[in-house]
Amino acid sequence: MKSLQNIAHHLWDKLLVIIGTLCVLLPTSPMNMLYTTRDSGVFLYVGWRILNGELPYRDVWDHKPPVIFYINALGLAMIDGSRWGVWLLEFLGLSFAAFVGFKIVQKALGTFPAIFGMLLWLLTLVFVIEGGNLTTEYTLPLQFATLWLTKTAFEKPNIHCWRWFLIGLLGAIAFFTKQTSIGIWISVILFLVIWRVKSHQIKELASEFLSLLSGFAVVCIYWTVFFGLQGGFVQFWSAAFDFNFVYSSVNFLARLNPVILGITPLTTVGLLQFAGIGYLLGLQLIYLKRDAIRDWLPLLVIGLFDFPMELILISVSGRTYPHYYMTVLPVLNLFAGVTFWVILSSRFLDDIAHTAKYVLTVGILGLFLWSSFNQYRRQVTSFRSVNKQHSIVSRIELNTDIEDKVLLWGAEASVNYFSRRKSPTRFVYQYPLYRYGYVDEQMIIEFLDDLIRERPRLIIDTHDTLTPLYHFPIQTYTIQQRLAYLQRHYCMVDDFLPNSNWTVYEYTVHDCSP
Repeated sequence: MKSLQNIAHHLWDKLLVIIGTLCVLLPTSPMNMLYTTRDSGVFLYVGWRILNGELPYRDVWDHKPPVIFYINALGLAMIDGSRWGVWLLEFLGLSFAAFVGFKIVQKALGTFPAIFGMLLWLLTLVFVIEGGNLTTEYTLPLQFATLWLTKTAFEKPNIHCWRWFLIGLLGAIAFFTKQTSIGIWISVILFLVIWRVKSHQIKELASEFLSLLSGFAVVCIYWTVFFGLQGGFVQFWSAAFDFNFVYSSVNFLARLNPVILGITPLTTVGLLQFAGIGYLLGLQLIYLKRDAIRDWLPLLVIGLFDFPMELILISVSGRTYPHYYMTVLPVLNLFAGVTFWVILSSRFLDDIAHTAKYVLTVGILGLFLWSSFNQYRRQVTSFRSVNKQHSIVSRIELNTDIEDKVLLWGAEASVNYFSRRKSPTRFVYQYPLYRYGYVDEQMIIEFLDDLIRERPRLIIDTHDTLTPLYHFPIQTYTIQQRLAYLQRHYCMVDDFLPNSNWTVYEYTVHDCSP
């Protein structure tokens, strides 16, 4: 019996992490979601093509940095091309993030605030994960690991140079996963500079900054050499940087929209509200009780820097996609823990037994879980809505051969992945060809020449308003000639997708123009 108690004592936090992670990820697993959202579908498609010897950007266009593609390639390779392998990587990464986040708050504030913060941010994640397998999900373990390394670096200042190297390394990996996910690293650097300058420790600052910069440089050099040696650096820079500069070119008022309108999912179960209170309490603690929080003062100040920094970075594109807000979850976890720590530390609770505090924690969490159950259930149901792709994928598989190429005119690369039908062009979705300030005549001609040369069996117009069929923002005689060829040789097929508003065109050697 005593051995069982010891096992329970050592494993209860791991079990809590696993249960919490499963509650988040089981609804997004292939068991519930047979298919995926658009972005995830692109990543899966690129991962599949990597396993077939192709190179991102050079052979498949997307504007995300490269890490997400190789995560998907690794996941697909793990279980014979199955999406379950990618889901397993999601589970491992999120479990790591949850456990490290729990340990950070537990060490600084205690067990009950750690439980409260962890379960609250995991439950909130359900409402911003958007089907999973997105860039900001994979940066979560990097963010939590960086907070842990930073905390221990300040606790042991004489043996931490290697930690700063790792922090820089993790920051670079996060940057090459999603460029705007580096709020924590910016906040760490701000605190480090202020702390060292205030202490007149310029040599130490130079050493730490050099270590951090070295870690960041290692990853930058790796990707530069990697794409350079394979003849894909120009396309890599064009897609992952040039396009994103254009994509983020919005006015100031447009940048305010994400901050004002986009934070709603963070309030669904009260995380933002509790964390907001904790943020204000953190400011007061620094001002009034600095000695009482000396052990975790660096962590608290970094959090105070990071919260507004994350909102600024989220607002860069001027868009309010819920998954953007995953980057703010680590700091919200910290400040939600601060709120609960202050409650448990109040004089009112001084005489309450440890068991009673445990009951209080469970009771509050139970209340939140119960009140959000219907919303959770609706969210799980919404994940299944992507399963409507089943009939489309089935019809394509039935009416084409495995070696046939299929073009989805729009942004539906997931159909290419699930039907295992390769796109005839690197522009597997065509948004870049319609982006003013980025597209040029050469790109459009490259796309059209790909179609003429590769001769896809089907061209499926998904009627995406952002990518009207055959109507590009640039029109020249050369482009018009190629479009005329496609219109002559791709004839509309009636009833190919009877329950869809998509229009299917099939190649014919004969002239089918009216």
